[in-house]
Amino acid sequence: MIQLLVPAYSLVEPHETLTRRHLDREALRSRISTELTQLGRSTPLAERVLASQEVVKLMADSAEYESKRIEQVKQRICAIAEILPLDVTVLRGAAEYQERFDLSPQDSVVYASIHGHLQPEHEATSCFISRNPADFDDPDLRQELAAFKCKYFSSFATALEYINHALTKPGV
Repeated sequence: MIQLLVPAYSLVEPHETLTRRHLDREALRSRISTELTQLGRSTPLAERVLASQEVVKLMADSAEYESKRIEQVKQRICAIAEILPLDVTVLRGAAEYQERFDLSPQDSVVYASIHGHLQPEHEATSCFISRNPADFDDPDLRQELAAFKCKYFSSFATALEYINHALTKPGV
């Protein structure tokens, strides 16, 4: 049986990124809009300024599109995955893992959520998949995961190959 586990924080973290990106885009959109207004005062440039308004509109529309898209993805994930809770135990573990593995606060919360789910008596082979090898592809972290029969992958495609191969083994 294959089970998808997702740390609750992993469903929240993209909103932080989107919020920062939207604020940056809004500031840029405002500056561009102001500059285009100034450039539009020149009759020879007025037509080009008008054509450039599409870029300004795109920047404004992108926030709504991205927010809707992330909600759709979250709903799909929640429909098929077990969501690992963000609780006091995870937060305590995160502080430890942040220091021990030099993880960012966000990554330490994700790792603590995963680690909290794995137990020494854990029988099933597990995969920890993250496209963030700069933070999670640490030999000590991989060794700790291996003690729980958990393998780290920095590529979803590679993890899928591994899972497909494991499923074709007799007795699996």
